[in-house]
Amino acid sequence: MIRAAMSTVLAGVLCLCASQAWSDELVLAEDGQSAYRIVVADGASPSVKHGAAELQIFLEQMTGAKLPIVSDQQPQGPKEIILGDNAHLRALHTKIDFASLGKEGYVIRTVGDHLLIAGGPVRGAMYGVYGLLEDHLGCRWFAPGVSRIPKSARLVIGPVDEQQIPALESREPYVADCVRDADWNARNRVNSSNSSLGEQHGGKVKFGDGFFVHTFNRLVPPEKYFATHPEYFSLVGGHRQQKDGQLCCTNPDVIRICTEEILKAMRAQPEATVFSVSQNDCGNDCQCPRCQEVARREDSPGAPVLQMVNRIAEAVEKEFPDKIVETLAYQWTRHPPKAMHPRPNVVVRLCSIECCFSHPLATCSSPLNQAFRKDIENWAKVAPRLWVWDYTTDFAHFLLPFPNHMVIGPNIRFYVAHNVKGIFEEDTNTTLESELWALDGYLMAKCLWDPNCDPDRVINEFLAGYYGKAAEPIRGYLDLLAKHVNTKQFHVGIYTNPDAPFLTDELLTKANALWQQAEDLTAGELEVLRRVKLSRMSPDYAIVERARLQAQKKLPASPAIQALGAARFKPFIETMKSSSLTGLAESQSVDKEVYARDLAKALGLQTGK
Repeated sequence: MIRAAMSTVLAGVLCLCASQAWSDELVLAEDGQSAYRIVVADGASPSVKHGAAELQIFLEQMTGAKLPIVSDQQPQGPKEIILGDNAHLRALHTKIDFASLGKEGYVIRTVGDHLLIAGGPVRGAMYGVYGLLEDHLGCRWFAPGVSRIPKSARLVIGPVDEQQIPALESREPYVADCVRDADWNARNRVNSSNSSLGEQHGGKVKFGDGFFVHTFNRLVPPEKYFATHPEYFSLVGGHRQQKDGQLCCTNPDVIRICTEEILKAMRAQPEATVFSVSQNDCGNDCQCPRCQEVARREDSPGAPVLQMVNRIAEAVEKEFPDKIVETLAYQWTRHPPKAMHPRPNVVVRLCSIECCFSHPLATCSSPLNQAFRKDIENWAKVAPRLWVWDYTTDFAHFLLPFPNHMVIGPNIRFYVAHNVKGIFEEDTNTTLESELWALDGYLMAKCLWDPNCDPDRVINEFLAGYYGKAAEPIRGYLDLLAKHVNTKQFHVGIYTNPDAPFLTDELLTKANALWQQAEDLTAGELEVLRRVKLSRMSPDYAIVERARLQAQKKLPASPAIQALGAARFKPFIETMKSSSLTGLAESQSVDKEVYARDLAKALGLQTGK
């Protein structure tokens, strides 16, 4: 059994209708009227005030009743929703341990005819509002612009005594479409560092500008130092590396310069809490005698990096005890040192880039996943603050089917069970409307907030809310992918190409039939049909690209795929051209007209036909 990811105590049942009323139920609204008001302190934080406004807006949408927002300096009324720490809360003499709730935890409690939403001023009370609306009143925010706000002529809530404290201090579904919508992030209780969350949302986990990741060149720029101090840079094959190299992390001057640069950045950016001191995105770690002595002693090439990070963190701690120095356990630094431990103000961010993502990490038979499991188990023993950089898309082909939706939830639970305190889920972040982006964002948000949630329920709920009548065949498609990779034990990584063995003729033919059924079911609903067509681009892309490879004799010819490729070419291109998709792979933009022309030529079709 993994430890509880949430502290949740429920002492009541919500009733959205009055067919079986309780004697002590709270009638929040009836027939467009409400006897309740929302109480906040005059000096409440922006996020508490924003939470009050959101509660007022959504309760009015649900019931037609607009509850007034009043100051806690007014006399206490008989029926109130009390938000945050204020005079009316204290007058009820109900004990709330605000310190234990931290920045983001909250309590929802009924006391007589009062409903309390108590949480800290950073994001806690605001998250309590969304917890009430989502977990008790049925509201959902599936994707930016797509929500479910249930209507109720009589809105009733029974006795409640609930506490929630998130297991993860950093929760980030890094999907381009979601990152851009701050309200979606706040309503789904994620604190994404790359999002546009503002002061009214309680801010976010904020990295220093320019200090997000891969910062060695930022800290010690080769163009500034290499000519006069080549010894600052990694020694590889007897030569210091000016390009595509690392730092010599045992050089005292390098440690001094990095420390000075980090402290200078922290002084200039008091609102930021996390600053990365991490390797460049390449190999070529330093082979000098001092670095190699540390690496051999600790049985880890990453040990010299962590040693330097610890030295920097020690200096930071004296001036900025509340700030974090982050570093990566990534590729050549992934293996933890034998005896060296990160300091308490150091976050080690472990990266799963090499892994298979079509099976749960906890049980996958892939040697890559077995090695990763060993590393995370060892880091969990020594790292006081362990975060994970996870991957949830195919970076070589953003539209290619990526059969990971059934493992996102289990993987997040696996991480939390191994002492992970923050998770960055890198999805498609450089273009909009990639493969099943909306499902990815919503599923990750729900599982990051509550790792013990039922991901199967979350998926079904999303499909019904986002795709309407097409939910069943699209669920069939997800199940088809999952069963296929599990039965055949296909291991799928994040740089998979259209010639991948798991993309069989049989799979794609069945997938095409399910998506056609989804389109047929939503033919009369233009907006939902549009969502279905955009999502269908994923199997269509696999079909046309495999047909292209067959036509180029790079794959064995298949009459079924060649016929499907010809049939799906025109609808696929039409949808792609009308979409907001700007790239098909990482760091690559796409000219849709050129792509269509080249694909048509390869398939032996006229452009646009």
